[in-house]
Amino acid sequence: MQTTRREFLTAAAALAALPLCRVSPAFAEALKISMGVGLANEQAAIIYRLQKEKLLEKAAAELGAGEVDAEYLNFPVLLRMLQGIAAGQLQFGNLGSTPCIRTLTSGDPAVPIGIIGGGNTFPLQVPKGSPIKNLDDLKGKTVLTILGSDLHLVLVRMLEAHFGTPDPKELGITVRNINALAELGHAPAGIDAVVSLEPLAGAAEASGDLITLARNDGKTGPAYDGPEGKGAGHTIASFSKTPFAPEAYYPHRIWWVVRQEFLKSNPKVVTALLVATARATEALVAMKPAEIVEIGGENWTGDKASQEAWIPTVLWERRGWNWITEGDVKTLVGLSTTKAIFQKELSAENAKKIVALGADVAKAAYDHVGQKPAASAFVDTTAGDVRGKPVWESKDWSL
Repeated sequence: MQTTRREFLTAAAALAALPLCRVSPAFAEALKISMGVGLANEQAAIIYRLQKEKLLEKAAAELGAGEVDAEYLNFPVLLRMLQGIAAGQLQFGNLGSTPCIRTLTSGDPAVPIGIIGGGNTFPLQVPKGSPIKNLDDLKGKTVLTILGSDLHLVLVRMLEAHFGTPDPKELGITVRNINALAELGHAPAGIDAVVSLEPLAGAAEASGDLITLARNDGKTGPAYDGPEGKGAGHTIASFSKTPFAPEAYYPHRIWWVVRQEFLKSNPKVVTALLVATARATEALVAMKPAEIVEIGGENWTGDKASQEAWIPTVLWERRGWNWITEGDVKTLVGLSTTKAIFQKELSAENAKKIVALGADVAKAAYDHVGQKPAASAFVDTTAGDVRGKPVWESKDWSL
């Protein structure tokens, strides 16, 4: 992949060197924007497209937002991105639902303005020959994942649906944290199962290191043997008890967020970013998975085959658009009640109030790109993911 105009920086270097506002002599009149992004995730393809094609800069010019100088900073550790947003060092960021809930329940919440990723199946995997054949067999076992993350959230929501408790300790399950992401590609000594993510999990299965037992969407994997049947493709009976069925135990989303202060001062720039994201997504959806991998896959886990197999499951690929809906925000409210992960619940009132701050800029962007998709797509009940009225109709939301 060719290097773009400004190389991505690591999170540590970014936070160490990033001032609150920096204007390059070459862009004396330009508005400097620093954005935290996660290139190891599916939004990388969108981010690279934004940067290479200068889609934000072009949209800003079209909207009369003036000249902008956009800087995209890679944050492998999302906690540091969250800290950078809270400190005002970043104007925009990419957050999974877990950190998004944490900012929404903080004293200075960032505003979700769009959805730039999501849909991961977060497979629960076991080693070859494991005695664990179904969810009941997890009792008394040790599970490896990323504590406090979206992956951890999948595990506790799965346990709650199946056993009636989100607390692994009540089931004798020990949850251990990783030291490095690569550990999820195999089962280290003393580990009985792992909750992983795609495309890493697909590569682990292809290599024979791990076999999928169950997935975030309630489907069984090749290692499963239980009341529903043997092998992959069955729906686990207890999945119906999760409030977000038939989509997932955890309806995975990655959110574009913006600091409230920046949104208030530069609404046209925020609109421009949403226009740019919509255009990048539309272009990517028209491509084959192999072409998308060539654009975004440089920092993705797994091999190209597992990456290509993963692309059709990505939420922006399935939807073809990035607008926030009632159903998306409702997932945040519901997920925040998971006491094993969150100290504070997100009330429906506060969720609606904060997200609605981005309604006007989202509607302006939607109109600017030709009102794509048609209004009927937002309320399509056959799509398989939680939807509803778009954010510009949030006054009618019932969360």
